Amino acid sequence: MKKNRIVLGILLCLLLPISAIAQLLVGGGNIHYNPKGAEPVIFNHEKHVAANGRKCSACHFGIFLMEKESLKMNMSKMSKGDFCGACHNGKTAFDVEDRTQCNRCHHK
Repeated sequence: MKKNRIVLGILLCLLLPISAIAQLLVGGGNIHYNPKGAEPVIFNHEKHVAANGRKCSACHFGIFLMEKESLKMNMSKMSKGDFCGACHNGKTAFDVEDRTQCNRCHHK
């Protein structure tokens, strides 16, 4: 009986940090990008997923991979409809080519 409690205690100590990490990762949190020659970008998963009623799969595995920095993004690719430009095309969301909208993504 005492041995079972010890084993259970050890399992809980191991699983609690894993579950806490999993909760942080579900939804992705904020991702920080530091593009060369431009102000930093903070991508907020909550804003894009929950607020817009989208599922993770709407972007992941098609437009983006799950690993951070797995693909090299740049404005040229986005302007051609890759990465953020798949939705930020002036129809689904504001256009990445609209220079008046830069501060919506790029912040000091």
